Amino acid sequence: MSQPVAVITGATSGIGTVGARAIAAAGYELLMLCRNPDKGAATRADIESAVPDARIHVIECPMDNLAAVRDCAVDIARNYPRIALLVNNAGTAEMKYSHTKDGIERTFAVNHLAHFVLTWHLLPALKTAGADGGARIVHTASEAHYQGDKNFLDDINWEKRRYFVFKAYCDSKLANVLFSQKLARELEGTGVVSNCFHPGRVATNIWPERYWYEKLVIGLLKKFYLISPGQGARPMIHLALDPDMGQPNGVFYFEMKEKDIKSFAKDPAMQDALWDKSLELAEDYLK
Repeated sequence: MSQPVAVITGATSGIGTVGARAIAAAGYELLMLCRNPDKGAATRADIESAVPDARIHVIECPMDNLAAVRDCAVDIARNYPRIALLVNNAGTAEMKYSHTKDGIERTFAVNHLAHFVLTWHLLPALKTAGADGGARIVHTASEAHYQGDKNFLDDINWEKRRYFVFKAYCDSKLANVLFSQKLARELEGTGVVSNCFHPGRVATNIWPERYWYEKLVIGLLKKFYLISPGQGARPMIHLALDPDMGQPNGVFYFEMKEKDIKSFAKDPAMQDALWDKSLELAEDYLK
């Protein structure tokens, strides 16, 4: 029997690396989508040193380029008709406002819209695996979604509001939760489950350390407050690999405990609104 196939984004650092190692050790053929293929190759070598029989492929895929994400996803779907696991993990937090070549605010584009395009093209392969025995989609969300703006879809590109990195990040994490919930509804009965999690306040590279004061603050947080990537990856690994998590659908794990999401994130109308906005923004990349 062939190995199950898993796809993960953001595997070259933090909880993504820990999760990728666990997925490879569980016997999956692993496709790592990486912005930097050199870092991807180094991560693959590191995992292979710990898991000698691992089958890992590094695929260059800049998540701030929807055309590249589309091309990558189409190629994967063509070569892998059954995908048992998709981990939407890559993320960013942009200190200053910027937008991608597609004209989308970068934090939202990377954290949500790129994963929307990726998932869209991989859904047929996920459904095929789901019908054959089950498939899972796992989204790295955050407790930050509780602080998301209920009306953020009205101002994706921050034309009406003054940009602030924390609020942009919270909105993008709210989008992750809404997307996970929408998929859970849409995929009910297909054998594919969609769940998301907050890893904890993890010492990762998502927050910038370009200036001395940023390095000082982040350094102090890492030393006294933030948890390790190994601890933060536990809910990802649990949702992706635990045999008991093949059936629960639409759950949110706060670290290692299931928890309620933001009240308005439960609203199907808001989930549908994000879906429709994503279709509009990514229209050229969904064919």
